[in-house]
Formats: sequence, structure tokens, C-alpha cells
Amino acid sequence: MRRVFVDTSAFVALRNKAEREHEAARAARTALVVEARLFTTNYIFAETFTTLMMRVGRAEAIAWGRGLRETRAIELLRVDEGIEEEAWRILESHADKTWSYVDAVSFAVMDREGSSEAFTFDRHFAQRGHRMLPSGV
Repeated sequence: MRRVFVDTSAFVALRNKAEREHEAARAARTALVVEARLFTTNYIFAETFTTLMMRVGRAEAIAWGRGLRETRAIELLRVDEGIEEEAWRILESHADKTWSYVDAVSFAVMDREGSSEAFTFDRHFAQRGHRMLPSGV
């Protein structure tokens, strides 16, 4: 079964009904939980928690975090020093891009996991050559 990385933008769109991508995210999630093994990182967890706390409040962020920590539907990977070093190499070798450090960590994890697909609304993934899901966003 294919492995699909889940990015902050997807988590936020799923949790926050005010996001313009909310409905597309819901439809994609419904398909992906059947068709793929989903994974994310502790860096995405931290970024998503902070974003949700700012946009929908602490209680919603806590509820989201509890759900992610308890689910078996999404594997939560811990970033190690090797991934951090690879992320830094990615950033240094793509100085023309505006990728964040968390983006680069995500790319390094996807490389290690052999995944070319991301459930995301962040076009930086497409810039790196990854397939964005849902398609056409």
C-alpha cells in the first residue's frame, strides 16, 4: 500500500471549517484512509498544534492533538539528527526556494520513507517534485 505524507496545511484544513480547502480536505481524507498508509512527523504535529491554537483556539488544538496521538490511522514519526542534517542540506542546495525548515524536514522524511505523495495544500511540495493530494489544488 502506498505511503502518503500528511502536512500541516491538510490537518488545519480538516479541523478548521473556515479554511477554503476544508471540503476538499475532507473528501481527500475519506479516500486516503482507505487507499494509503498515512504518516506525518513530530515537527508537523508541533506546527499544526500552534497554527490551530492561533486560528481556532487552544481547546480545539488540544482535541486535535489528542486525536492524532491516539489514532492508528496516521503514523507519527519522530525526526532524528540524520533527518535534521539532510533537511539542512536540502535548504542549502535550494537557496532560490522559500521553503521553511519544517518543509525541508518533511522532504527529508518523505525521501527516507520512499514517499512521493503528500496530502497538502502547500505548493512547496510540488516545487520539490512531490505529488500533491488532493490533485488539482
